[in-house]
Amino acid sequence: MTFARRRRFASPFARALLGAVLACACWATAADRALAEACAGVGSAPCPYASAQIIGQRAEGVLRFPEAVALDTEGNVYVADQLSYVVQKFSATGAFETEWGSYGGGHGQFGPIGGLATDAAGNVYVVDSSHNRIEKFDANGNFILQWGHKGSEPGQFSFGSSQDYTKPPGGGIAVTGNYAYVADSGNNRIQRFNLQGGEGMEWGTKGSEPGQLRYPRGVAANASEVLVADDDNHRIEKFDPGGAYQGSAGSQGTGPGQFGFPYGVALDAAGNAYVADDLNHRVVKLNPDLTFAGAWGGFGTELGQLAFPRAVASDPAGDTYVANTANDRVEVYNPEGRFLRTIGISARGDATLTGPRGLALDPTGRLLVSDTVGNRIELFAPESDAYAGQWITAGGHRSSFAKPSGIGVDPHGSVYVADEGNERIVHLWGDGTYLSEIGGPASLGGAQLNGADAVAVSQLSGRTYVADAGHNRVLVYGAEGSLIARWGAGGGNGAASSSSGGFNHPSGVAMSPPSLGEDVYVADKGNDRIVELAQNGEVLRQWGSRGGAEGRFHAPAGVAVDGAGNVFALDSEDNRVQVFDANGRFIAKWGLRGTGLGDFSQASAIAVDCAGDVYVADTNNNRVERFNPVEPKPTGCLAPGTWPPPLDVAPVLRVGLARHGGVLARRALTLRVGCQRGCKVLVSATLSPAGRVGSVALVATARPLPRSATGDVRLRVGPVALRRLRRALGRRSGMTARVRIVAAGPTGRRTTVNRIYSVSR
Repeated sequence: MTFARRRRFASPFARALLGAVLACACWATAADRALAEACAGVGSAPCPYASAQIIGQRAEGVLRFPEAVALDTEGNVYVADQLSYVVQKFSATGAFETEWGSYGGGHGQFGPIGGLATDAAGNVYVVDSSHNRIEKFDANGNFILQWGHKGSEPGQFSFGSSQDYTKPPGGGIAVTGNYAYVADSGNNRIQRFNLQGGEGMEWGTKGSEPGQLRYPRGVAANASEVLVADDDNHRIEKFDPGGAYQGSAGSQGTGPGQFGFPYGVALDAAGNAYVADDLNHRVVKLNPDLTFAGAWGGFGTELGQLAFPRAVASDPAGDTYVANTANDRVEVYNPEGRFLRTIGISARGDATLTGPRGLALDPTGRLLVSDTVGNRIELFAPESDAYAGQWITAGGHRSSFAKPSGIGVDPHGSVYVADEGNERIVHLWGDGTYLSEIGGPASLGGAQLNGADAVAVSQLSGRTYVADAGHNRVLVYGAEGSLIARWGAGGGNGAASSSSGGFNHPSGVAMSPPSLGEDVYVADKGNDRIVELAQNGEVLRQWGSRGGAEGRFHAPAGVAVDGAGNVFALDSEDNRVQVFDANGRFIAKWGLRGTGLGDFSQASAIAVDCAGDVYVADTNNNRVERFNPVEPKPTGCLAPGTWPPPLDVAPVLRVGLARHGGVLARRALTLRVGCQRGCKVLVSATLSPAGRVGSVALVATARPLPRSATGDVRLRVGPVALRRLRRALGRRSGMTARVRIVAAGPTGRRTTVNRIYSVSR
């Protein structure tokens, strides 16, 4: 039985949990047209959605690979990470206060940030590694000025930058007195400027001799010295403020005074230096003469442990603030290395997202989102979009996901995930149970994949359509998983161009509603168009070309279709959604580049749920946005919890012995039993003295086991059996337990497991 989900606004609880905010309530009358201003990107047209909500958290205390940390004279802490594109301000105790910035190249915008510093007036200096510049702000984030661009001349920079978290950004900065010192990593030099970016001077050349540098990263300074984390030379170098070489400390290794790619360096008021020793996962303390004074940390995820620390700041008293990069937090230590507290929330926690690039809705309206950097699929409940769990294991030739992207849902019960880093499609049941995989190293499904961005499943035929972007093609698989067609230019091991006319990085794929047949829609990103194909690959229609006008695109990344056949195209570089009817005629649009509700930053995927609501994976804002159309076109939703149906396979049991000893003392044999998909178990057992004939039966037990839960099952030793065993054992202790477990799954299929254990009285 299906039902249409009611139109709704987020409840107060959901608003508090997910940051949901009413966007607009726009009407078609001329008198109310001014309300459309609250709906970004529609121009003078009415807003096509009645409300909108945010799922996830752009920053607001969440950290995603923090790479830079700085302190001001009032003890405030400034943190910037690689993948949130903001500067966040915390109090000295770690309370979040404010933030500024977004992804981009304008004033107050950033790519990955490589360094932070403050001056005596409280101004904040930001190394925008992506755009090879320094931006200066006041303490509240108001833009003041900028300087620099890519190059090797004085005043130019080559920081190196990446949105790949395995490739950290370059660049470092320190400010003291009237000077700003910048580690120009790619140019292997230090540049010094006044606080307006003028009066530049430089020192350093590439090499490993005294005074030379190889990819310098961190820099610290006071009135008499400048310390540089000479990363690829595994050392700290000391210069005077004019660039004259004064000495160095360190070599590659793990011993006292050695380093493994030192990323960050800081100075306290006494002249002690603190080094973020990246690959050694520790902080190293050096005396003012650069001799070794101690180290702390060590690899791990527990408090006080570090994973790839890449920046450090020190207050006058010598407390150090360490960017614990891979653990997504800042840790604070006293001068002797005793752990004090943490700052920031890890983006690996529940309901947070980093770079979401795929999403889908199941027939109940449950949302599935690929947390690309977190290597997991996160689940959000129907109606409320409250966090409902995650899938972190995949199965097949790799046990986990690696950069998952597109997700496709088969209404019959399956989910397909484009596991891009593992070059495969993972086929799961809708409860997360692994079923099979397509692609992979040995071309397991008949064609290798390269950058598979999207997946769609036909409700009519069960076919799976994969946008194999790196090979410029769409692959078609039968319901049983065999490859049956290649559409497009092919590339790699694909076929030549077909009737589709060839694709250029197809990044989105969607199906028409079953009532309208089995047409396939492709967001042909590199060709700036939407292509509609028949089941046999014949082109039915196409529309779009490069441009910003209505009906034109700039790198469309996703496509979705509602219950009436309307097509929603995600125009990623123009940061908007465009809506077309089934014939490709323009209907509506919304969205602008930004961070507000209804804004986007290089969004990657779009989907429509069973109630007609539209979801967008707002990738560089690290969130998903949900839009509730003024006139939704639902397909009808199943009741929450009714999908997927039970998987018709035999139960998978996990059986172990909870305790080997004390069976007679406790008058019970205790087993630990788990069932992968939920089942009922009947457990029976016998006990006999080790090495002797004869046994006694234990009291059988039957009980249900919930899915994925492991519980203790106690088989009681009755009074008669207890007396017989004690007589038979005498002074001996050892016994043999023979256990039989019969499990019935949700569909009635059974599994029988027999075990023999050695136990004692």
